[in-house]
Amino acid sequence: MRFYNVLAFLCTFLAVSLLPQSASACEGPCITNITNEYIERYATPMKTLMDRTNLQLATRFNLSSSTNCASHLKDAYTKVAYAFLENAIFPSYFHGKCQQPTANGTLVDPPGCPNPDCPVVCGTPGSLVHFFPVLRNITFKAHEDIFTLLTKQDSESFQDVKTCVLDAMPTKKCPKESAHDKRSISRLFAAHISRSSGRRTYSGILPRENCYDDAIFEQDLFYVLQHNMVQMWPGVCDARNGLRNCSWEKPIKAVISGFK
Repeated sequence: MRFYNVLAFLCTFLAVSLLPQSASACEGPCITNITNEYIERYATPMKTLMDRTNLQLATRFNLSSSTNCASHLKDAYTKVAYAFLENAIFPSYFHGKCQQPTANGTLVDPPGCPNPDCPVVCGTPGSLVHFFPVLRNITFKAHEDIFTLLTKQDSESFQDVKTCVLDAMPTKKCPKESAHDKRSISRLFAAHISRSSGRRTYSGILPRENCYDDAIFEQDLFYVLQHNMVQMWPGVCDARNGLRNCSWEKPIKAVISGFK
């Protein structure tokens, strides 16, 4: 009897082992390789964004064109990108197997699955291929969220950029003034701000003695990073044309399809 039980177990084990692997979720190396593939692909648009950010910082704060304060944001991005991107894809959207429970509690593959192009949202390679436009949007939006996080005023990366810019600026911090002088400075600053189509164009540097006020400077830096940098991202990826510069549909689908 024991022999037949063992034999039955072996038959069941072999039957399960021989099931098509495409029914399984994207796990382990599948998740790791797809996430790393996106990070490698995004290296080019990331460089474009950082170059443009450096240009804006140089223009706004009279920095040398060789100054690379945005490198602090790039370093911070490198530390968080993998975990942030993986979580955005797996399991926040694509997760689990495509098999669905029936009325009697058994699991069955839904119509059209498993196959290399599975029209059911789940965590299989076939589902990622079928819903590739969603996957593309997830990775693009994840980068927007990362930029927003890294450019918060209380973040370490923001403060690193601030220190870098201050060290590179030709102007010095304004000396402390009396309350009367502060009111005068406020009026000068108000006159110094030019608003056109709702955009702020001041430089953070006060006309008085060609020095900067720390609070005004930090607000201006925050505007450059949190507002301008995030706003530039859709243009870098060409969002108006289906994120053409951040799609890589054929090569990424090839990586995904390598896992069955």
